[in-house]
Amino acid sequence: MNYTWIPKDPACPEKVEQLAKEVKITPLIASLLVHRGVTSYQEAERFFRPKLSQVNDPFLFTHMHEAVDLLNQAITEKKCIRLFGDYDVDGTTAVAIVMNALRGRVAFIDYYIPDRYAEGYGLSQAGVEAAISDNIDVLITLDCGVRSVELIQTLISNDIQVIVCDHHEPGEVLPPAIILDPKVPTDTYPFEGLSGAGVGMKLLEALFSSNAWPLDELYVNLDLLALSIAADIVPVTDENRIYAFYGLKQINEYARPAFKKMLSAANRSGMIKLNDLVFGIAPRINAAGRIRSGRAAVACMLNPVHEDLDSLIEEIEKDNQTRKSLDQQITEEALAMLTKEPNDRSVNVLYSSAWHKGVVGIVASRVIEKYPLPTIILTEHNGVLSGSARTVGNFDIHRALIQCESLLIQFGGHQHAAGLSLKPGNFEDFKLKLNELAATYFESNPRTPILTYDAALNLDEIFGGESLYSIPKLVRVLEAFEPHGPGNHKPVFLTQEVYATQSKLLKALHLKLTLTQQSQRVSLNAIGFNMKEKEDLTLAGLSFDVLHTLDINEFNNRSTVQLLLKDLQAL
Repeated sequence: MNYTWIPKDPACPEKVEQLAKEVKITPLIASLLVHRGVTSYQEAERFFRPKLSQVNDPFLFTHMHEAVDLLNQAITEKKCIRLFGDYDVDGTTAVAIVMNALRGRVAFIDYYIPDRYAEGYGLSQAGVEAAISDNIDVLITLDCGVRSVELIQTLISNDIQVIVCDHHEPGEVLPPAIILDPKVPTDTYPFEGLSGAGVGMKLLEALFSSNAWPLDELYVNLDLLALSIAADIVPVTDENRIYAFYGLKQINEYARPAFKKMLSAANRSGMIKLNDLVFGIAPRINAAGRIRSGRAAVACMLNPVHEDLDSLIEEIEKDNQTRKSLDQQITEEALAMLTKEPNDRSVNVLYSSAWHKGVVGIVASRVIEKYPLPTIILTEHNGVLSGSARTVGNFDIHRALIQCESLLIQFGGHQHAAGLSLKPGNFEDFKLKLNELAATYFESNPRTPILTYDAALNLDEIFGGESLYSIPKLVRVLEAFEPHGPGNHKPVFLTQEVYATQSKLLKALHLKLTLTQQSQRVSLNAIGFNMKEKEDLTLAGLSFDVLHTLDINEFNNRSTVQLLLKDLQAL
């Protein structure tokens, strides 16, 4: 893929100078912090040393007092409580958090995870019918529910009280429930970026504080919340960054057995970061919901540990291998289909009845890597097309689906990702409408994807005169910027006119280089994942520019600085 490289707008010089003096840091580090909204010593201290006491008061939710009163009454009267969580990582971690926190504190609590294929996304008819037939008194939806007006009305009509814990965009009409969703326009909660599990955590914080239960007993589940934050691509800012910070601390100090086994299977070792959760644990949790049932994903995260955890993790690992095979096969088929689509199209919209519904979201992301356009991958089940949407740039895929609402059966999601279903007869009209919307977007936005970078940096500047055989201060300070994610991405640097003294392919896919610059004393290893097509640009004697992040590579008990390449361009 070809990218356009654009530097970020310079940080305010006065703020950079003031922060550098106040915190005694270099102008480079100060400018990186100012870009992240850190402009004072107090804000820097909060950034580098966050405290759990700094998270937002859960009672800032407009209807939190009502939710807590309802739950306390249900607990006192020994009523039956059921959790309904979506089948993805966010939904299953939310269910596990609430189950772990409330089992032993309530008379009866269980959970329901919908079948991805038979029931689809969100609160389902089957789930509602099950709650009615099982005489449930209180239903708590987690990571879903804010658009389920009719289904929740059915529950209310059958004397089932409902608390909605969601973080998705609401429709024009809200369901007749106690709603906790920071994206509801009238809600007073100050941070819209919570994951679904994050909203569940806020409900529990409020409940624990109202009963004077120790918050420490709740926060043993922060590893699960960190996983939901990582997997759901929510902003790693505000309280999300605090939760992720302490969730990662917990995983690194004492990982729960299931996570330990998953990280080992994913060959993730050393200091675990949010990225390791994204690529090591999240795919395995998701695989259970994609291939069999999200209940298996919840089971491995519950306390006490599942009685046959080894067998459960073994089955999940098999699911993950199946998911990988399906992902590769369907991606190849989708890419082949796109070669027959018009070159001037503004979207990638495909469907096949043979595709496995559980991996279409992953395939959509893979397709964007090759053809960077808003992408929807659909399959067919029981006469209905359903699937996943992913987007590029600032094209709001959820808003686009709202504009196509008359052609859809159901949809939900965020600006960057969504799920949807429609009748086969509406496919062509839907594809045409979405293409028109995307074409309008591209009239004022570039089609070539953009990579932004924070600063230019020569290789010698990384070490700044320090020993080449240890990790320099710059890299150590940048490590403290973790956890990274939207709103706090790892700083990206431009290094110009580099030469490769060594260049080879790993596994015929990944570009492994040793880079240097003329008149520089430093030579560093670099790796570019899935950059085999750039190998010819790195031949002996050729100079090129690279965009990269600074990484620490752990190998044979030795730590070295490594460049993690984002892109490279010939001069």
